[in-house]
Amino acid sequence: MMPFAFCTCEKRWCEFAEPVNGESTQFLQEFALKYNMVIISSILERDINHGGTLWNTAVIIGNHGNIIDFLEYCYFLFKLGTSMEPIAFVYCNC
Repeated sequence: MMPFAFCTCEKRWCEFAEPVNGESTQFLQEFALKYNMVIISSILERDINHGGTLWNTAVIIGNHGNIIDFLEYCYFLFKLGTSMEPIAFVYCNC
């Protein structure tokens, strides 16, 4: 789903990137607390500690509204019919 879910005609998808504790996560934290539920959500993260790298980040939010953990990952590109050795590791800096 990432990052293509954010594609619009008005705004490049990388303009939606935010820190892991940004507005989207804060909204989900309030939602998790209000409904006493755990949420695992994907966000488009801009990591200022690593030169503005964009990550497809999975955030785990506990039912108390706390960030339990998060996982940052980028895309691997593969050639069809190969032994699945990556041909490129994609970092995004928009």
